[in-house]
Amino acid sequence: MASSTARTQVEALVRWKNALSSHDSLDSWALNNLTDLCRWKGSISEINLSGEKLTGTLDQLDFDSFPNLTSLNLNNNNFSGSIPSTIGSLSKLNCLDISNNFLRGVIPPEIGNLRELRYISFYNNSLTGQVPSQISDLQKLWYLDIGLNYLKSPEWSKVSSFPLLTHFSFSLNPNLEFPDHNCPNLTYLDLSQTHLTGQIPESLFTNLGKLEYLNLTRNLFRGPLSSNLAKLSKLKDLRLANNNFSGSVPEVFGFMPNLQILELSHNSFGGKIPLSLGKLTNLRRLDLRLNYLNSTIPSELGLCTNLTYLDFSLNSLMGSLPLSLTNLTKLSWFDISDNNISGHITPYLISNWSQLTSLRV
Repeated sequence: MASSTARTQVEALVRWKNALSSHDSLDSWALNNLTDLCRWKGSISEINLSGEKLTGTLDQLDFDSFPNLTSLNLNNNNFSGSIPSTIGSLSKLNCLDISNNFLRGVIPPEIGNLRELRYISFYNNSLTGQVPSQISDLQKLWYLDIGLNYLKSPEWSKVSSFPLLTHFSFSLNPNLEFPDHNCPNLTYLDLSQTHLTGQIPESLFTNLGKLEYLNLTRNLFRGPLSSNLAKLSKLKDLRLANNNFSGSVPEVFGFMPNLQILELSHNSFGGKIPLSLGKLTNLRRLDLRLNYLNSTIPSELGLCTNLTYLDFSLNSLMGSLPLSLTNLTKLSWFDISDNNISGHITPYLISNWSQLTSLRV
């Protein structure tokens, strides 16, 4: 006879399949097909149904039947309804991916029972309510993406640090308060389009020194940028577009040598383009459009020979283009339209721009 564990798990999966309203890709799941069931040993450790075009709910999935499940991937289907609280019985789960579905309701606090979880993605659903503080019980977590939902911040005072977390995205949620916890190993932080206001908390610069990616795009931040930005010396990708930052573009960017992408467009920066940007020899994308910059374009930018995208449009820049820009041989996009630039673009200036696909003056 088959072990009760194997039969219980197979029956649980078939019952769930039969409860789904669309399951064509699972037609082979039938008890009368399981001729080798008597030779089964062990139990199911992974369920991967990513992109199978399944429609239905998780209500009839008997999580209690899978005590040894380590990975559950239901990404990119059409699941609706809520996340059952019984998901908290999957005590050995390492990976939980239910992103890109139509799930609603709250994240059940029982999620905190899954102490072995390393990876969670709830991205792109319709989840609501407050993120349960029990999520901080997941001390082995390194990846957490709860973006593109309708979630509210947890009570940060009840949330302990995530010592192993390296990737955190809360983007595209309408009610976020800036995280107030220590994640010393965080390298990726996306809080874009979350209605954050005020200034960037100084704690970010103090506590997140390993950041390589920071996205605060499309928020309501204001005021000048802190010089303590320079403490984020490992940053490769910094996106601060579509806020209301003001003051000058800080010279300290020149002390962030790993920067490859710097997006500051759609803000209220004024004054000069800092000469220190010329030190960013790894820079590939520089976007300063739609600000109030009123200086000349510094010749030092000719040292940024890895630039492929350069956009200074919709400012009040003046003077002529420095001939040093001819060194930007990888440039594919160059836009200085809607400024007060004088003179002409000479053939010499663009003679080395063999990869150029868009030129706007």
